[in-house]
Amino acid sequence: MIGVGIIGCGGIAGFHIASYQDIPGCRIAAVSSASEQSARRAGESLHVDWYTDYREMLKRDDIDVVSICTPSGLHAEEAIDCANAKKHVIVEKPLDVTLEKIDAMIRSCRENHVLLSCIFNFRYCESYRFVKRTVDEGRFGHLINCNAYVRWYRKPEYYAGSKWRGTLKLDGGGALMNQSVHYVDLLQWIAGGVESVMAYTGTLLHRSIEAEDTAVAALRFQNGALGAIVAGTSIYPGYEARLEITGSRGSAAVTDGVITDWSFVDDDPLDRQAKAYAAVSGGENRRASDPLAFDHRYHEQQIRQTVEAIRSGGAPDIGGEQARASVQIILAIYESARTGKRVVLNGSV
Repeated sequence: MIGVGIIGCGGIAGFHIASYQDIPGCRIAAVSSASEQSARRAGESLHVDWYTDYREMLKRDDIDVVSICTPSGLHAEEAIDCANAKKHVIVEKPLDVTLEKIDAMIRSCRENHVLLSCIFNFRYCESYRFVKRTVDEGRFGHLINCNAYVRWYRKPEYYAGSKWRGTLKLDGGGALMNQSVHYVDLLQWIAGGVESVMAYTGTLLHRSIEAEDTAVAALRFQNGALGAIVAGTSIYPGYEARLEITGSRGSAAVTDGVITDWSFVDDDPLDRQAKAYAAVSGGENRRASDPLAFDHRYHEQQIRQTVEAIRSGGAPDIGGEQARASVQIILAIYESARTGKRVVLNGSV
């Protein structure tokens, strides 16, 4: 039996809780939140102990893994405390909001011999996995142009009703660091590492927040391909997120998890498989305007894999070093927008 603790009892915690409940051999032992009301509500709903100080929860012997579901800028401190208490760690995206804190949490987990996994659940979507596989197998030839468009909308209340969203300290940024980080991760996972960026960002609609609500960036990938990221929470009414991959042999696009274009200059048996992913839809997707309009199935798949790694002594699919890459790209975009200069990315830890 794997004992589970939850830090943070906001909306995203529900996806972690539902995932653990679906995984045989997992038992939620306790929850914690800085808000007594939230902690009590979650604890009583689950019929488990609840805490307002997660450090007290970490003293329990019946907790093996902790899910961290708090504002992004708190993740590293909490993860390091978990690691020092010899608990495995599953962190909601992003790992944290600075590379210094991310590197510290990776080192702490490594030194304490506990697993660290960061939720990038979109990597478990069948269509993205298929495109990743076909890129790796050479179907696209050499890559030429790879883009991500996350043109979403958030109502003013989304920011006004939160003490941390859109703040630099706790959110670490805006439309890029919070909403678009999933697609930044998918883009670099599928297309390869990013060598350099040039960018603009702006706060063009939600004037009350510190961070950007609109961003555009030009990318040069390590393999020589060029690309773009367009991100926003300012684009009414919000449009489907789109990932585009073009190589010397052809192009594909995935729109909200469904292949919507698959065009190549030659034929390949993989093309017949692509039709299956074009026909399969994840159902109505309202995430363009509703941040919680999705189910927990991909959370469950990633958490299940991490739990299996804990049991077997293996590694998580998405560990700290992999999850670091998307934050490094986003921080480089912020630096380029701030300085007006091209920013070359450095290596990871």
